[in-house]
Parts: sequence; structure tokens; C-alpha cells
Amino acid sequence: MEATNREYFIDVLKRCKQSSMEAVENLEQFSSFKKYMHVQRPVELELEKYINDAFTSQSAQLILVCGGVGDGKSHILSYLKDKYPFLNDSDAFYLHNDATESFSPRKTSIETLAAVLEPFSDEGLQYGGTKSIVLAINLGALNNFIDSEHGSAFSRLRDFVHKKRILESVIAEEATADDRVFKYVNFSDYHLYQLTEQGPKSDYIKGLFQKITQKTEDNPFYRAYLYDYENDRDIALRNPVIQNYELFQHEDVQDKIIDLLIQAMIKEKLIISTRGLLDFIYNILVPASMENMDHLLIKKFIQELDFRDYTSSLLPFQLFEKKDASSIHQAIHQINPTRIRTEKMDQYFIEFKSRKDGAYLFSKYIDINRLPYFAKSFLNNSPWRNPEGKEQQIYRKSLIKLFVYLYYLIPKTEHSSFTDSTYQQFMKYLYYWNKREWSKLAKLYRDDVREAIYKWNGEGNGDLIYVQIGQPQTQYYALQKLEIEPYVVRTLSLPNEILLKFLTMMHLQFKTKNSNDIAAIDIDYTLYSFLVRINKGYRPNKKDKFQFIKFVEFIEMLSEFGNNKEEIVFESKQFGKTTRYRLKYDETFDQYSFMEM
Repeated sequence: MEATNREYFIDVLKRCKQSSMEAVENLEQFSSFKKYMHVQRPVELELEKYINDAFTSQSAQLILVCGGVGDGKSHILSYLKDKYPFLNDSDAFYLHNDATESFSPRKTSIETLAAVLEPFSDEGLQYGGTKSIVLAINLGALNNFIDSEHGSAFSRLRDFVHKKRILESVIAEEATADDRVFKYVNFSDYHLYQLTEQGPKSDYIKGLFQKITQKTEDNPFYRAYLYDYENDRDIALRNPVIQNYELFQHEDVQDKIIDLLIQAMIKEKLIISTRGLLDFIYNILVPASMENMDHLLIKKFIQELDFRDYTSSLLPFQLFEKKDASSIHQAIHQINPTRIRTEKMDQYFIEFKSRKDGAYLFSKYIDINRLPYFAKSFLNNSPWRNPEGKEQQIYRKSLIKLFVYLYYLIPKTEHSSFTDSTYQQFMKYLYYWNKREWSKLAKLYRDDVREAIYKWNGEGNGDLIYVQIGQPQTQYYALQKLEIEPYVVRTLSLPNEILLKFLTMMHLQFKTKNSNDIAAIDIDYTLYSFLVRINKGYRPNKKDKFQFIKFVEFIEMLSEFGNNKEEIVFESKQFGKTTRYRLKYDETFDQYSFMEM
């Protein structure tokens, strides 16, 4: 390892920072630190297979490594180049990173790419070749290239991209005539987590966490952690960075942080790169007040640190309160457990206000044996009922927050106080939909989505749905009969129990009864959770309808399939009484009838 046994812990942690030199990816360099930190991903195995197949093939192949910015393409290619010497043989393979490499400052990226891929142009493929190319390229750049003037010389490549639907948010494997020439791995099809019937999990994030926390001699972080204790044990015992690391070493704490990260990706549509994940780890371990300090300054800082500042430096606060540190922190702040109010949590807050010995609550509900010695000592000896000045009230609030965060991370007994049932149900549906377990999606189609369609513009009745005629009002409403039902193209269920490639939204289709008219809608977590609120009685306002405009358009499309040309029902609501009238067209006599129902 490049790290020596004499590095201080915080100095080794700085390698995880976004601004660290270790964060910069280069196909020509793969340091021993990066080699240690490498965690295998399923997408890597797929790419590795294609590269080995191309190496043994008699003809050249073009392997597209597609995805978004910062998703790890360069890192994996650097790792494979370090692993396989033949990838350094310029006569057999050429690796090109479209985001970073250029032949000439006078050439555009598209011109450079056209020159690199010339052997795989329509004309170049006629001659055949032996040198395979691995091209790392973002999906936007790939789209720009095949649609450009230069891309017209690559019609076979363009057809391959379109038939494989690489640029679309689908997972499809349609066979093409050029499958033997072109291969692709799309990082956008993979995620940092997997779907299972029991809920999502992430072997990759867990592996990365354990690279940092495992108690092994080859772990530079653990070696530096031990060195801090050897160098000055008294300081190490009070050092928040050291204490945060010790809390982070617990596997159940890691699992809860992983669950938070997956929730952030689903609920906040957060895209997390490996680079961003390492920076996040640094930020939850190192408080902002200690970031730019050398060891001597840290020692002085810790000696003068009072408990209030010490508490705010601990991992729970670094995890939930450091919202300006990164986009990941901002997303986690939105799902902060202090935002969740339950009867049990309210009871705990009442106890906080009524008991003189607040430390008792920590010892009763929190596994304080896993807290740093300094924190345990204070909680056991702190005067909790000091005069309630403004400063003391702020202090008390911070202690209540600390209680909530610790109750989330290290409760004495596991509980379900922070469980989000809507999120859990969505993740089950997402698993079943991607797995094509159609029978387990009946409630989603019929109860969750279909019912919300009828309730969107008002409380429907049976198969009657409200229609917009003129300006919205609260006294008179118009309805039409609209019988809709799920439309499912039944395909074989996937055999995989754990899904590695999947979409994060569900494409649902509905049709009108006795017709072939079909309308479709994509359901992500944000829309699903809103539909759950609708079914519980919430009425969407103008802002909601603007936010979910695609669902509004979906309902309007379904409404066009209704029978409003034959019959419209008018509803009058006055003084708590509802009266309905039917306006009906009689085609036989070419006349309308209007009567009370």
C-alpha cells in the first residue's frame, strides 16, 4: 500500500474527499489505494466477459461502455486495464474515454470520435480488422454522435443502438445482425443497489463501507486509526473523528445508512457516484470544523472542545444535519427521522420535558454502550433541569435531536417507529413489476392507481368520473361514465430472485371496457406516494396538478374514451344535499332528454 503505518487517521480519510487526487480517474493510472478500494459490481462482470470474448475473437469488436457522468466507467476500465496486460497491447485493443481524450484541440469531440471509430464505420467494416475498441461514452454524447453529420457514416452502429434501445429508459435485448460486431454495457441499467422481495439492499455500498472499516492489516484506514491511539490515547478517546469511525464500524449502523441512501435515490431521484459516495463517507466522519487542521491543531482543538460542540461533531449530526456538504446530505436531510411524528415519539418528547433526569431516557432506549466514552460520561452526569434560558432551550433541542438520531441508529431494541409503509409498498411493487410477477400487482392497478383516477377531480361514484367543463366550481359538477380496467401484456416472469438490472419506475397501461383504447402512465415513487394520499382523501390543488401534469394528461386521454357524447351526469351540491341529473342523447329520435336521477 502507498499509505505508511505512520499516517494520522484524518490524513488517510482525506483521500476520500471529492477534491482529493485519488478521486481523479485516469485510464493510465490505477494506484494501489484504488486497487484496495475496488469493490466488484455486476456491470463489471458483464464488461469483463465481453472484453475477454473480444480478445479471443478472430475479428475486431466495438464494445460500448455507456452510462451517465460519474457512474464509474473510467474506474472500472482502469481496473480492468491494470488486471489484464493485453488491454495495454495497442495492436490488440484500444481503450478510449470519450469524456477525457482528444487528438487535437482543433477537433470537436464528434470529429475525434469519428476518427477513433473509423474501423467500425460502414466502409471500415467492409475490410475487417483485428483491433477491438472499448469506448467509454456518456449516453448524451452517443446520441449526439449517431445523430451528427459524421454519424451518417456509421449507419450500422446507429441501427444497433436503436434496436438495442440503449438511449431509452428500457431494458431490452432484441437480437440484431451486428451482435457479433458490436457489444454494449449500459451502466444506466444498473444501480448501486439491488431489488429483492424483502426490500432493496446494496452489496456494493456495503462492500465499500467495509473496505474502510474492516479490521485488517491491509486496510490503510484501520492502520491509521490504530496509530492515532498509539500516538496519544487520551486525545483519541475524545476525538470525534475517531469516535465516528468506531460507530461506523458497526454493521447494523452501516445497514441503516445504506437504507437511507437507497431511500434518497428513490424518493429524491438522487444519482450517487462512487466518487460522491466516498466524499459522503468523509463528510459523516469528519466535522467541517476539523477539515483543514493538521494533527497539532486537531490536538489543541480537541483539548478545548466542550460537550455541546463535541456532540454536534458526532456521526448522527454529521449524517442528518450537514445538509450543505453535498447533494447526498441534502437528500438525506429531506428524509430526516425528526420529520416523522408518531404517537410513540411524541410520548418520548413528553418524557423529555417532564423528567428531571434526561439521561435516563438515553439509557432506557439507546444502546449507550456503543457511544464514545466521553459522550456516555456526560449523559450520565449532565444537569438536565437547568434554568430554561434561550441558550439552554437550544441546547435541550439539540439533545432531543441527538436522542432521535441515536434511536434511529442504535436503539436498545429494534423498532418500527421510522418505518415508511408507503415506501416499502412501492419497493415491493417495483420488484414485482420488474420481475413481471403480474398477479402480485393487482392491488397496484385496481386499488391504488385506478381508484386515484376516479378521485383525482373529485369523489367519483362507481364508474362515473368528473370531467372539466368550463371554470372549476364547488356547486355544480359534470360526470361521465368511464369503465376502465388494467391492460397487461403477460410475459414470462424472470427467474432471478435478486434483480441487478431494473427500472425505477413502472410503466402501467389501462384501457376502457369493451374497447382497444389504451393509455399509459409511468409511476415513480413521487407519483405513487401522491396517489396514496389521494386515495386517503386528499384533493389535489392547482400546484399539484402542475407538478403531476403527465398524470393529468393521462386522465384526460382516458376521459376521451368515455361516453360523454351519449350521456353526461350533472351533480348539484347545496346545503349538504347532492342531486344528480342525466342529460342523454337518444340517437333513434335525434333528441336529448334531461331528468333527475
